[in-house]
Amino acid sequence: MRLVRSVLICFALSFPFLLAQGIKSPEAYFGHEMGADRELIDWKQIVEYFRYLDEGCNRVLVEELGQTTMGKPFLLVTITAAEDIPRLERFKEIQRLIGRAENLSPYDASALIEEGKTVVLLTLNIHATEIAASQESVELAWELATRTDQRILDILDNVILLMVPSLNPDGQQMVVDYYNETKGTESEGASFPGLYHYYAGHDNNRDLFFFNLAESRLVSRILHHDWFPEIVYDQHQMGSSSARLFVPPYQDPINPNVHPRITASVNMLGEYVASDLTDRGFTGIVTGTVFNAFFEGTMSKTPLWHNRVGILSEAASVRYATPVYHPKTSLHGMDRSLSDYQAQTNFPQPWPGGWWHLRDIIEYEKAAAYAVLDLAAMYKIRYKTTFYELNREAIEKGRTEPPYAWILPPGQHDPNAAVELLRRLRYNNIKVYRAKGPVNTGAGTVPAGSFVVPLAQANRPCIKDLMERQYYPEMRLYTGGPPIPPYDLTTWSLPLMMGVQVEAVNLPLTTALEEVDHPSWDFPPVSDDAQAYLIGRRWLGSYRLVNALLKSGQKVGSLAKPVLTKDRYFPVGSFVIPSSKKNRNTIQKAHVTYEVRLTPVSDVPESTPLKVARIAIYGPWLPSSDEGWTRYLFDNFGFDYTVLRNKDFASLGTLKRYDVIIMPSMSTSQIVDGKRSPGQKDRIGDPSMPIKYRGGIGKEGAENIKRYLLDGGTVLFFGRAGNFAIDELSAPASNVLNDVKSDDFYAPGSIFQVDLDTDSHLTYGMPATASIYFIQDPVYALMAGLKPHRETAVYGHTNTLLSGWVEGEKHLHNRVALAEVTTGKGRAILYGFRVQNRAQTWGTFKLLFNALYIED
Repeated sequence: MRLVRSVLICFALSFPFLLAQGIKSPEAYFGHEMGADRELIDWKQIVEYFRYLDEGCNRVLVEELGQTTMGKPFLLVTITAAEDIPRLERFKEIQRLIGRAENLSPYDASALIEEGKTVVLLTLNIHATEIAASQESVELAWELATRTDQRILDILDNVILLMVPSLNPDGQQMVVDYYNETKGTESEGASFPGLYHYYAGHDNNRDLFFFNLAESRLVSRILHHDWFPEIVYDQHQMGSSSARLFVPPYQDPINPNVHPRITASVNMLGEYVASDLTDRGFTGIVTGTVFNAFFEGTMSKTPLWHNRVGILSEAASVRYATPVYHPKTSLHGMDRSLSDYQAQTNFPQPWPGGWWHLRDIIEYEKAAAYAVLDLAAMYKIRYKTTFYELNREAIEKGRTEPPYAWILPPGQHDPNAAVELLRRLRYNNIKVYRAKGPVNTGAGTVPAGSFVVPLAQANRPCIKDLMERQYYPEMRLYTGGPPIPPYDLTTWSLPLMMGVQVEAVNLPLTTALEEVDHPSWDFPPVSDDAQAYLIGRRWLGSYRLVNALLKSGQKVGSLAKPVLTKDRYFPVGSFVIPSSKKNRNTIQKAHVTYEVRLTPVSDVPESTPLKVARIAIYGPWLPSSDEGWTRYLFDNFGFDYTVLRNKDFASLGTLKRYDVIIMPSMSTSQIVDGKRSPGQKDRIGDPSMPIKYRGGIGKEGAENIKRYLLDGGTVLFFGRAGNFAIDELSAPASNVLNDVKSDDFYAPGSIFQVDLDTDSHLTYGMPATASIYFIQDPVYALMAGLKPHRETAVYGHTNTLLSGWVEGEKHLHNRVALAEVTTGKGRAILYGFRVQNRAQTWGTFKLLFNALYIED
């Protein structure tokens, strides 16, 4: 009996292993090795395999967290020791307790740290054309699910791996479909046409602090609400003709809100990966070049402001799954930190050249993932202790060092933008409160009911970084030499971008606070006997409400003369909604849905009927995230639109179907010729895009836009598209930066203050000044003419920089940032800034929206 029992016990213990041995490898399942030349698996196949793995292996749990922008399943794959899969909720609880660190003593934390595991989040394929990581995902998961060697067992015993096989499943499917369609043709390996995320394209990796996109919001649950991973590793690909793999340390500068211990831990992990791969025979590993960690909006960097380690790798690319041959002389350096392709301290063993395959990328990325997991397993106590100690330190600093809190008082110019800012903080799991009494800020007193964001929170670095202004350090190649341009944006201050008034609290908080999970303003009940309702355009939600009412057949007008009610002043341009018994209930429901204050009046004031313009957006086949974000914004605020492709501009009749045409921020050569730069030539033998995607609108299209303007149309030129208006359409303006070298002027993502012409209908709902987002955009001077032009937004004569960095600010002084130019019977509106930048600049949306209505 004892023998039988022993046999049964041994069988029970070995059954999971035996079951796992029956699981097909991806190679057996799909019929080819992952990364085989000219072979890709798509998102449907990846999902299918992970569900197969989930059913067959007790080390793996596959969850569908939600749906992507285009309705595909968004997966989270959890891998750890089989006996710990049923205990995942307990591990989540441990992470939450350590991650919040509130009222958690070092003694109790020590016990939790011992009980817990290092949680590592591995995120793959956010940029869909960087396809290797999605192919790697199934192989890495299968190996962790089935291998029984000591290396794997140590990882499983000490680590919980959270894997997101693709942060952009929609794009992954698009890219695989495009590759398969072009494989075997002259277009095999050619650039992907358009955006590989429905809205954002490459910019989906700039959304991880603002959380506009469905995918960003899903990953925020993993990062900040459910799992609090101590380590985040995000895999990417880069250009193909230099190093084979980049890993940290990052390049200078460092962000002052990132704790030095985190920077040191990032350096340690990156150097360990580089060392481990070199030990295993991988060559061409580089560190400390090109990529920095100053901006927190990317997947690999956002953890740093939450006291966690975040690293990025960048592998040399191929053309999707088509290999590339590199003669030795084709290989070159990357930047000043690797000026030549030769061995040096941060690049000890160059790759010698030759064929480079998709399989090579998978091998490098998989080896790097294992190195990260190895160190996470070896230093479990260190990583978890550091996480806890920094969270506890952040809370203590918030209690003892100013600022103690940020306050959003009532009386905001745009109340909708204010609560939206707070909701973006909530995606970061930042706690928000309302003051039960007045709060003394040290500079004055704000009233009860104000929103309060205390800094005595574990994620204090994130709060500071999002709420304060950024000051990018001046870096030069040498003393007195030219500036070193930043790698990415230099500012992301939420109050400035969103037009929200905030106050720092420089005295310890003593007022009682009430926590708020979903911030919103309180609205008084609306009168049932009003003849009309007035809405100030300062409420950004008013545009959503008006668009919804117009679509339902309700009438809306634009106030013709100012109105003063018993408690409010309504300027010209305010929305007027006539009321009746028939529509009153609809209007009252809409004001609650869109969070807009309605002011009832007993008489219908004089107004001009409004309708939404017929809107068209130029959709190029060259990737334009600016176009994609415009569509995102319109979809979210209820503006209908049509996307026009290159061929549509060949017909003036087609253009005249629309009242407003929008040209996204693109260069003249991109718009006219479909070329990334003037004079760009394809090398003989290089793949070219399919014919239907080639070129731009052409000279004929440019001429038709000009005729459309002369005949009464309106065209909005965003950012660099203003140069096209000047170069090709002879718009009566000049870009004063045209002949200025980048050494003399450079502002790659900064916020400036401008003065607004409040008589312009474009400025309805705006204050007298605005904070605008500028990324190397045109700066205008207007020309004299027979018809009036309007300088709608103008830079001041000094000190216009509010946040970020600029070289040569003098070139902006007294120049025009927004112009309304008369062109025959029509008008061109030149936006010399990013009016809707990444759908984050809520403070300037109205300058766009106001151009999209027609007064009948």
